[in-house]
Amino acid sequence: MRPAASYSAPRLRFYADIIEPLAMNQVFEIISPGAIWRMTKADFYRVFPNVVASDSYVNARYYHYPKPPKKADQFRM
Repeated sequence: MRPAASYSAPRLRFYADIIEPLAMNQVFEIISPGAIWRMTKADFYRVFPNVVASDSYVNARYYHYPKPPKKADQFRM
């Protein structure tokens, strides 16, 4: 499935300004050194609910992981 949104980041980083306008079934892709992560907005909400609710994501409009968590492995391409 072709991503509706794609962006580069130095690590696994979620940008609210890119993700939130998407429909729940739309795919977004994060291209980082060493990995490409691809998921739908629904997947993101289901697997990363703490990110969605975090002050960083809500107020700063992004959230990043210094080291990708194991639960992200299913989205690694």
